[in-house]
Amino acid sequence: MKKAMLSPWHTICLITVAGVLAACEPAAPPMPKAEPAPAPSAKPADAAADAVHGLGADAALVAESAQNAQALPSHAQPSTDASPLGALKTYVGTYPSDSNVSFLEQGVLADRLKTMLGKEYPTLLANLRTVGPLTDDAGRWFITGNRPHEGGTEAAAVVVDAAQNAVRVWMLHEGKVSEFVDPMNASIPWPKDVQTMVDNQKSMSTGKG
Repeated sequence: MKKAMLSPWHTICLITVAGVLAACEPAAPPMPKAEPAPAPSAKPADAAADAVHGLGADAALVAESAQNAQALPSHAQPSTDASPLGALKTYVGTYPSDSNVSFLEQGVLADRLKTMLGKEYPTLLANLRTVGPLTDDAGRWFITGNRPHEGGTEAAAVVVDAAQNAVRVWMLHEGKVSEFVDPMNASIPWPKDVQTMVDNQKSMSTGKG
């Protein structure tokens, strides 16, 4: 049996068709390129630690300063030691007569009283001739007294609030009450013992009236 032979023309046609079919085959999609994973952001604490470590020799100083700042109270109270009246603290528990010169007549308190009372200052001294010691009451220092044998008509009290750099004076003279405060806008409550003395003196003055 004689085999059929392809003519050169038929061979060219077959090759051309095969090329066209190969071109029509869908190409495999390219593999997606993997994106690099983002580096985790530093936590605030880590960032702060890095900042401190970056200071080198100053890191310990910074850490100590931060601890000291946290230890401070949110509402720090003024210190009596920083007040001009703070020097009076050494006289707490003593009488004016315990020193060669009375703290009512010389020194920081005496200067304030002279300015506050003016011409009434000698009356205050006379009304504190019979007097108790300078006493501490919750950070306020006070002294009370009266003129000898004239209780109910001549008496006085002085209260010092060194933290406010303030002084308050109560005086009963010739049966009339006067009060002095420096500075004028200062709020200085009477200590309990002073309030008792004031009430008693008022009662005695009223009884004599």
